Amino acid sequence: LRARVHMTFSPRRSATFCCLLLSALMLAGAVWPQAPAKPTPAASKLWSVQPVRQPRVPVTKNTTWTKNAIDSFLLNKMERAGVRPSGPADRRTLIRRATYDLTGLPPTPEEIDAFVTDKSPGAFERVVDRLLASQHYGEQYGRRWMDVVRYADTAGENTDHPLPHAWRYRNWVISAFNQNKPYNEFLKEQIAGDLIAAQGPSEKYAGRVTATGYLAIARRFGHDIDQDMHLTLEDTIDTVGKSMLGLSIGCARCHDHKYDPITAKDYYGLYGIFSSTKFSYPGCEPKQQPKDLVPLVSQAVRATNDKILQEKLAVLDSQVSGITGTLPEESRRLQSRSQRAAVVLAEGDIADGSGKDISAGQKLPLDRVAVRKGDVLLLSISPKANHGADTTLVEWGISEVGGQGRTWSISDLVHELAAGNPHADRYGNRAAWCFLDSHDGYAFMSDKHLFIDGQRSLSSWQAGDTPSVLVNSSDMPVRAWTTLPARSFFMHPGPKGPVALAWLCPIDGEVGLVGRIADAHPGGDGVGWSIQRLSSPTAGASLSQEFAALGAKSVDLQRVQATKNELIRLAAVQVAFAVAEAEPKNARLHERGDPTALGEEVPRKFLAVLGDQRLKAPKSSGRLELADWIANPTNPLTARVFVNRVWQWHFGRGLVKTPNDFGTRGAAPTHPELLDYLADRFVRSGWNMKALHRLIMLSAAYQSSSLRATAQRTPNAVDHVDRTDTYTLFQRRRLTAEELRDSLLAVSGELDQTPGEAHPFPPESGWSFTQHAPFAAEYETNKRSVYLMQKRNRRARFFALFDGADPNSSTPLREITTVPTQALYFMNDPFVHSCAEKFAQRIREGARTTPEHISVAYRQALGRKPSSVEMQEAQTFIRNYTAGLNQVAPEQNEQSAMAAFARLLLCGNEFLYVD
Repeated sequence: LRARVHMTFSPRRSATFCCLLLSALMLAGAVWPQAPAKPTPAASKLWSVQPVRQPRVPVTKNTTWTKNAIDSFLLNKMERAGVRPSGPADRRTLIRRATYDLTGLPPTPEEIDAFVTDKSPGAFERVVDRLLASQHYGEQYGRRWMDVVRYADTAGENTDHPLPHAWRYRNWVISAFNQNKPYNEFLKEQIAGDLIAAQGPSEKYAGRVTATGYLAIARRFGHDIDQDMHLTLEDTIDTVGKSMLGLSIGCARCHDHKYDPITAKDYYGLYGIFSSTKFSYPGCEPKQQPKDLVPLVSQAVRATNDKILQEKLAVLDSQVSGITGTLPEESRRLQSRSQRAAVVLAEGDIADGSGKDISAGQKLPLDRVAVRKGDVLLLSISPKANHGADTTLVEWGISEVGGQGRTWSISDLVHELAAGNPHADRYGNRAAWCFLDSHDGYAFMSDKHLFIDGQRSLSSWQAGDTPSVLVNSSDMPVRAWTTLPARSFFMHPGPKGPVALAWLCPIDGEVGLVGRIADAHPGGDGVGWSIQRLSSPTAGASLSQEFAALGAKSVDLQRVQATKNELIRLAAVQVAFAVAEAEPKNARLHERGDPTALGEEVPRKFLAVLGDQRLKAPKSSGRLELADWIANPTNPLTARVFVNRVWQWHFGRGLVKTPNDFGTRGAAPTHPELLDYLADRFVRSGWNMKALHRLIMLSAAYQSSSLRATAQRTPNAVDHVDRTDTYTLFQRRRLTAEELRDSLLAVSGELDQTPGEAHPFPPESGWSFTQHAPFAAEYETNKRSVYLMQKRNRRARFFALFDGADPNSSTPLREITTVPTQALYFMNDPFVHSCAEKFAQRIREGARTTPEHISVAYRQALGRKPSSVEMQEAQTFIRNYTAGLNQVAPEQNEQSAMAAFARLLLCGNEFLYVD
């Protein structure tokens, strides 16, 4: 009854469900077992746990077909089954097959032409080497490994919290494949990279710590994930067992495994290792912020760097003290002097939710305000009883009456607010606008903030949290603490008094003032506002110059503070979503899997059937020893499981058709000698992954045709033999979801081939996800699909539709479905139409006439020239399609017809399948 009801129900409902199910079964006559099932003697003789042999390469009758030992093993079975192998694939098919296989991208027409015309020995071998050296190889096989280890960028509990640092593990996997990291090291670093990193060298420290993201990305469960950590550890053990050993170890959580030689003690021996490990905490509904992220430099390096940082900060702090020591008194004196001759031009109150034109509060005519060069016009927003919801929309324009007719408007600041405080105007005046905290003097706000609430269009100058001036530079309203209108300027007073915007007058004459003040955040008690003209009380003195001088000191302060912030930023220790050591301790059995019903203590250990090794260093978690046990060359499962995966990734099905299950309920190998030959050779090669790819791809079997007509039966063929098990021909396959998307972007010319990094998640400090409002963002990008954000609880529609991997559990083999909605997607989806439009533009840029357009389209999409029949049909289609369009804009009609033709090519089987 070990159904994973916890994935669907709460623990209380899970228990109720199990009780009801048990009652129903017992009423139906089911017998309750009196004791846990024991592994049968047959299970201990399981083929997969027997030592790997070194089989001899068989001698075959047909030596002309074979290219290497792989072919001899395969041909030996073919001859016994009475079937003949298929002939070789044509060169265009072969390079397309190999390029998709190793990179997940289509070959370019130039690459196809080069291979087709290269008749020299070793031409295909050079193609394989070129593809293995491509960065796209790691992206393709990194994605395949991430299927197996259920990689995701979210945690999976009821709010599906984001994992902002998980991308480091994703990129580490890609890099490991590209660097051809030995597979045994690849595994060991994922289990115990932090412990290996501590042994040095320092340049490998960050990568090895990051590798343990393999463990850290285990799924979280429930509302408060700390309460269900036993389920996360089960997910970890289950994934380690399936991905590295091909065994369903998680089945032993509640009792001894029913079929395989794995006991509950084996399970809790591993459980103790992982419960002695500290997993990075992703956050959940009751405790939102992440914690226990693992630094990517050692403690010793951090201590040295921190000492250097503190010495540099001390120098800068001294400079800050020198500037700030006099600023408060100077700002108070400036306010006192300027207010002696202040004239109120307009003032008023804005009630909650309302707005007024400034002319409604004018005390003097605003269309002609006399000013002198050096005067200051000051717009102030003051709080009433409560300043909390006082975000105020401000529109203010100043125009010169006569003279040069110059204009100044705060709308000019919307797209460049962060440029400075003081802020220049369009006429070259370096100090034209000043953003001030005016509750006690005229203090320039020096805290600059960008990307507020994760919104790129929001920026501000602040003094603490408030007062502040803020802009939304977007062409669209933005939802933050309230909805902020597009292309707008806002002011927010502080708890102690007003926020002010000063305009330093550069002219003698008259100006006209227009504007509007409005409440932008209903729910408060409104604000007060005023516009004053400030003039120097002393003839000949310039108040603007005093503001500018005070602003210059503020700029110096901002510069020093920016230097400090940059030093702190650069010195900030980068972290990974990884694991570290916790208090080492053995686990106790959970009776029937219930973590509240504890049984006997179980020493931390490995599986009994694979050696039953106990820890030699009980004061550690045991992960390093576990890594050594798994990656030991004598472990009969590790190499077998991986070479079977690689075989499956190349041929579409493994020598063992159940790649995650090498147990008694899994399939037996179709070619056991070949499996052992590959496993033995793999280990002897130094666990060289690229060498394994090369060996498989240089076989005649891999290079065989997928056309069934060429695979012939001999007169004495055995009728009951499954032809797919003999590898008489290569199996056609549909492109994976990632390959489909990447290919559409590639032919359209829109694919961004630069590696992806972090996703633009909202700042962690503002997280407030709930079960009813979980994280559900989508981040569009033209990068390769491996770099797209993967959510656990709400998979992207495209990947769900085209059989992408389930990030909630290990996906050893993607099931392929063929459903009407897939065809409808290619007919109607905006993404496909956009790619077709871009593809059509490329086609038309590369040729002049319609026949040339068609030829270019076939070469780019399918890697070949169209046949005469295809050329005629394509021309007829384009001609008829164009005739049915509005003839007012011939150029647009031609583009539309070519885009329609492009869609036809992109939704055809020849584009969507690999032979």
